[in-house]
Amino acid sequence: MKGFFVSHFLINKNAELFLLTFIEKRITMKKTILFFTFLFLTGKSFAQEANFVPNEVLVQLEKGVDMTRIIGELSDVPIIDVKQVSKLLNIWQVRLSSSSISEDNAILRFYQNKDILVAQKNHKVKTRATVPDDVFFGQQWQYFQFNDRDIDVDEAWDVTTGGTTLNGNIIVTAVLDDGHDTNHEDFEDNIWINEAEISNNGVDDDQNGYVDDYLGWSTVTNDDDIFGGGHGTPVAGIIGAKGNNGIGVSGVNWDVKVMIIKNDFNTNEAKVIEAYSYALDARILYNQTNGAEGAFIVSTNASWGTDFGNPDNAPLWCSLYDTLGQNGILSCGATINGDYDVDVVGDLPTACTSEYLISVTNTDINDVKVTQAGYGQESIDLGAPGAGAFTTAFNNSYQGFGGTSGATPHVTGTIALLYSAPCQQLADLADSNPEIAAAIVRDLILDNVDPNLSLDGITSTGGRLNVHNAMQSLMNNCDSLLNINEFKKETNTINVYPNPSNDFVNISNTYNNTLESIHIYTLDGRLVKIVDTIKGNTININDLSNGAYIFKIKFKGSVTSYNKMIIKK
Repeated sequence: MKGFFVSHFLINKNAELFLLTFIEKRITMKKTILFFTFLFLTGKSFAQEANFVPNEVLVQLEKGVDMTRIIGELSDVPIIDVKQVSKLLNIWQVRLSSSSISEDNAILRFYQNKDILVAQKNHKVKTRATVPDDVFFGQQWQYFQFNDRDIDVDEAWDVTTGGTTLNGNIIVTAVLDDGHDTNHEDFEDNIWINEAEISNNGVDDDQNGYVDDYLGWSTVTNDDDIFGGGHGTPVAGIIGAKGNNGIGVSGVNWDVKVMIIKNDFNTNEAKVIEAYSYALDARILYNQTNGAEGAFIVSTNASWGTDFGNPDNAPLWCSLYDTLGQNGILSCGATINGDYDVDVVGDLPTACTSEYLISVTNTDINDVKVTQAGYGQESIDLGAPGAGAFTTAFNNSYQGFGGTSGATPHVTGTIALLYSAPCQQLADLADSNPEIAAAIVRDLILDNVDPNLSLDGITSTGGRLNVHNAMQSLMNNCDSLLNINEFKKETNTINVYPNPSNDFVNISNTYNNTLESIHIYTLDGRLVKIVDTIKGNTININDLSNGAYIFKIKFKGSVTSYNKMIIKK
């Protein structure tokens, strides 16, 4: 026998009146379901509690029951429209007349029908974007704008705010710049320290080849005097200013270790290679010792470069990005601050062809590429907000930063943030196959940009960085990351043998691709020979003088070039 009753209890608590409606609906003789509805009546407007869609109810019918029949049986309920939202579960969205009945009374009436299993309000759903309590976060327009012309990092923070991989690797990103304001309040423990080194004792305690590199390394003074950072402090802040600490701003990562490598970028190529090598040495050592030594560096940032530089004349610099990538480090480079097509005029490093270098141009608060920012359909990968991006500044301050220098660290920081995602497969790959992990993270970023008309046709992706999109793609595809075949192109191994050689060398690769051309350079970047007619995989180097050379190797159907050092004897 079906029946129901309603009991009312009035409870006075903290000057609020709670009307507790207890509904017991007996479905069968053996099963009782209890429903509780709380109506909160206060001195404030009742509309404050309207976290549901007005004049709508969701109802679930018994399997096979037709909604048309229910409407006929409940003719006294003013139903305007219905829509089935789940066929499998037979759930319907019901719209009611706004003036004839309240949602609560409609729900009570629905429960009087034996074929209605559940009746409830249609609650509103909103994004749960995580917002830090940093006092200047509201000025960081690059993270959030109501018009959504931003990188949506606040939504990515719902998943992770940075720090470590699931396997406990402490994530490090290296900033190669003019140093850092070591007295800045808003970094706290986010600056990397070499804990295996004793500061200022004149001894290479960890035997990594660098004496007293406790705070990082300066290629300027050959020690760890990294203080400075009129340019480097804002770069580091975009990547990893401490988030949610109640002061200042937030970086893309609330928690991360920023390794400072001071190279005073107005220098020369030798210093560039030396600076990158410090980061490379640390990651190789980490890989070789299963994390006992070194540092788990996943990205480097270069917000500097050589305007109109020709990559063909800098084979050592460009090939270094391949070596970094093969050991698990992605590098990000800022392109020229000028309205130039770098595919045509050249740029270093952003015109280097390495698969492990992400080249970045600059967008503004209106989500438009800045006029004075480089571009290139082949060389420049994506845009990121840089013009006036608010962040940390030298002398323990905060201000807007700009140029491609400000755009690039948003990408560098995103790399680090993705490694901290709760995806076990990525964490495992970062340990077992760092190169594949780096390739996956790169593709997550480049494949999930926001399309942008101002970047369409002049960058390889045609879009602007979206951190949330990349994070969601990672989480949605986490279980399939171990399908290494998807990343076949990134794992192509090039072999040149014999090396050293005095006459002929053979060039092979993992996937037996056909050779298209080989450019041969001296170590100082001088082009000495082009081989573009190749039979099989063998070339003659009899005509070269004895010494070391860089072979820039390109295969048919590929835009990637591979650099290999060869010794002619």
